[in-house]
Amino acid sequence: MSVTHDRTHAAVPGAAGDAPEPGTPGIGESAEIAGDADIAPVAALIADGARAAMLTALLDGRALAAGELARIAGVSAPTASSHLARLLDGGLVTVVKQGRHRYYRLAGPDVARTLEVLARISGRVAVRSLRQSRQARLLREARSCYDHLAGRVGVELYDALVREGA
Repeated sequence: MSVTHDRTHAAVPGAAGDAPEPGTPGIGESAEIAGDADIAPVAALIADGARAAMLTALLDGRALAAGELARIAGVSAPTASSHLARLLDGGLVTVVKQGRHRYYRLAGPDVARTLEVLARISGRVAVRSLRQSRQARLLREARSCYDHLAGRVGVELYDALVREGA
């Protein structure tokens, strides 16, 4: 098994970019996806910049409040609520209610893998501020992506485990 595309994601079983487990369908072989699948509605949900930012923020597996997602996406609370309702209706996120608070998380690992694949084939966001530069540097250094370690630290940990035969 090798480290994925840009050595910022450590390859682990089941992580995006790995070959399917033996006996499971590969790309184009899914028993669940028909050749006439309508991907446009899901693609349209992800295509909006604010919704994409919210979904990306949820990649680390945490559940976040609507207010935090609004701040991350740079939109007002009512706008964020509208976006989150669309993502919820589209099956891309789930919501957990705790008292008067609502916490959103990705609907599952398929959504996370889809976002990671899209990130791999997408261009990079232009860094226009010190804050963005710092955030990009920290993401390259170490992060978790839904169900696996990533960044330089994740790759080094993976490589060390492989060297040690773990």
